[in-house]
Amino acid sequence: MDTKSMSAVLPLDPLEIGSESSKDPPAVKLSPVASERSEPFSVNHTAPFMRSTWHKDPTKTSISNPLGWVAYRTMLKGEARPREGKVAVHPLWTQHVFILSRAIAPIAIQYISMKYFHLSWPIWMAVIVYSIAYIAILAMTVVRLNALTLKHGFLDGHVPRDGIPDVRLKSTVIGLLFFVTVRPLMYCLVAYDRFEMPYITPWLPVHVFLFTTILDFWFYIYHRAMHEVDFLWRFHKTHHMAKHPIPLLAAFSDHVQELMDSFVIHMFAYFVYPLDFFTLWICAIYIEYVELCGHSGVRLFCNHPVSGPILRPFDMDLSVEDHDLHHRHGWRKSFNYGKQTRVWDKLFGTTRARVEMAEENLDR
Repeated sequence: MDTKSMSAVLPLDPLEIGSESSKDPPAVKLSPVASERSEPFSVNHTAPFMRSTWHKDPTKTSISNPLGWVAYRTMLKGEARPREGKVAVHPLWTQHVFILSRAIAPIAIQYISMKYFHLSWPIWMAVIVYSIAYIAILAMTVVRLNALTLKHGFLDGHVPRDGIPDVRLKSTVIGLLFFVTVRPLMYCLVAYDRFEMPYITPWLPVHVFLFTTILDFWFYIYHRAMHEVDFLWRFHKTHHMAKHPIPLLAAFSDHVQELMDSFVIHMFAYFVYPLDFFTLWICAIYIEYVELCGHSGVRLFCNHPVSGPILRPFDMDLSVEDHDLHHRHGWRKSFNYGKQTRVWDKLFGTTRARVEMAEENLDR
């Protein structure tokens, strides 16, 4: 094929691959469960841009290349075989144990230092300790999701998941580091009081439910605007190059989106519903756990540990598949904009029916 012919087939700009102007892709055979309940999904036109081979190069995964080393340490190792049949349900109590045992650890350390050693932590010390804890908890969450994936498989499992693309390895890992640094710093700046004795309120479940629902309201508005407003779509487009994401691709985005996701939306929620630092910290861990689950594609019904049981009777609860479908089928116009609940999607008519995690396909 000559150069002129190739230019007619391949867009010059990789970010234009998969745009609305593209022709409809060929249908792909779905698994039996999926084919019964939805139309064939779109082939990922972004595949050339999403090419991921860096992890096969030892020079890019060694400690001498710290960004690649970080990404490689937390990526899935092994093969997650396609699964058929009913989807297992992840018990809520195991999710609470995982989240709370880790979220409470730095609070307990601070309590002991104040109660028994009379040491109050200046804000810089709180930023360091809680940032380290935040990074560790997120890393453990990714490792946990990888283990669950090896056990239960991926959604839409006959299609390989996208990895961090070669052309965006550095910027994605920097985005992850920005993400895990800015949020603890933000929480400390707006809510930390060095003389406040650490405690856990008995109203914690209520606060987590209300804060995440309010946060999701602001996120819904922002996320939907990023899709439907021409000027804003350019900043969100990169994130949607991943049609079958993994947890590390939660930070695969342009810098404007990173700033909005990591800082602005959370500040809006905090100003509407301010919390003490320790409650806000635990809320944050629940939020990040749910966000990473939403980008994991694990074929396991992981309902939101707090809001799920409350919202499920109203069909407003969130599952892993909701955001996975948003990536898989969504582009310029989309659906399932919420990332903590489906309250606002339900109220504004932007939900999409689940396929593998439909109620009748859950192994309860």
